[in-house]
Amino acid sequence: MKGIPSALTAFCLSCSRCLHRHHRRISFPLRAASNDPTSTDSNQPINPTQAPSAEDKKDWFVDGKETARRLKIELGLMSEENTESADNGDDGESSTSIKTSSREDALESGRKAALEFLKSLNDEEDDDDNNNPQMTEDQNSERVETTAGQSSTQLFNGNQFTFPSRKSHCLTICLVPPPSATTAWERLSNARRELKDPGFFRWPPHANLLYPFLEPSFDKESDKSKEEQYSEFREQLSITLTSVATQCKPFDVEIDTFGTFGGKDRGVLWAHPKSKYSAPAADCDSGEEPLVALQTLLENHFPSCTDQRKQGSFTPHMTLSHYANITDALEAKGLVESKWESTSFHVPEIYLLQRKGDEGQFKILAKIPLGLEDNDEVKLFDEPLAFPAMPLEEEEWVYNERMTMKNRRKNNFKRRRRGKKSVD
Repeated sequence: MKGIPSALTAFCLSCSRCLHRHHRRISFPLRAASNDPTSTDSNQPINPTQAPSAEDKKDWFVDGKETARRLKIELGLMSEENTESADNGDDGESSTSIKTSSREDALESGRKAALEFLKSLNDEEDDDDNNNPQMTEDQNSERVETTAGQSSTQLFNGNQFTFPSRKSHCLTICLVPPPSATTAWERLSNARRELKDPGFFRWPPHANLLYPFLEPSFDKESDKSKEEQYSEFREQLSITLTSVATQCKPFDVEIDTFGTFGGKDRGVLWAHPKSKYSAPAADCDSGEEPLVALQTLLENHFPSCTDQRKQGSFTPHMTLSHYANITDALEAKGLVESKWESTSFHVPEIYLLQRKGDEGQFKILAKIPLGLEDNDEVKLFDEPLAFPAMPLEEEEWVYNERMTMKNRRKNNFKRRRRGKKSVD
């Protein structure tokens, strides 16, 4: 996290670790360190009734309050003068109720500031894939719980995923050119490299269909162990994905058009994966593009995953790179269009991808064959598999571009907060 002030660094690293441990990762069996979900490690919650050790005998509230104060100053949520006056007002003569209220207010204020900042980075990170390319950042977004058309609904057979779960940005179901489509991989990778895509290492060339996707939410009060619950999660996930796979046939994708979205504070350049059936598919073809129909079908089976339609409709897109503003993105679009050769590839399967942590690369957790026979099923791998054409490590230029993008988003967040404060 180069370039971020020390207080913010410490606070966000702490919050990030908390998010990794309790929200963003699947604990079993995809953790590299151990496949035993019952093992005791640093991911286990602390017992609040346990007596503090000698090392814990320090005033964590004081440290936390000061960190929150510095964070709010750095993010423009309050001024140095305001915090100094507030500190001077605490003269030791205050009542216990006032002190308690002050502590609670400070903790809540710091918590909200940190969560809002981290959510802002998380919502925009990775690929801007929860944004509709037809919309600009100045237009309001509205969460749409269901937008399935009649034709796609008729395909749905009611096998909804019901296992207790929560969304994770470490999981996605997406379209990726199959490894056999070497020409598509080469052209897309060369374009992303030339355009200096910050996600070049972490993401394969892809179009998200359901992102973020689901990880299990374990019931601590259940008689079943974590291992048993996760086994049930995998089993139901396999059944639901199999239902999807049997209802849509393979199709072809052509990439020959590009688009942009964004505004004055950011820009995204994307390629349109235009899809069609290579042969008539009367039992699946409803007049929609196959990729759009498939996304709707997936959303019907996983009704909590509606992020791709937050702004009312789904437009498939493969992000090529990120920019400081829409003007830069439009300039890059002209460059790509002047060099691009139309590229097509067959889509026999889509993928469930998973990454480990913010720095991890998305790898294959499950292949989802399209047109699956009734007696077959989708199987999840115990350990994710890397795409053969993906880089083995993050090159320095990719890291630098990724850090530049993160710092840019942090500064945008600060400006938005200042603007909101001035309006209020």
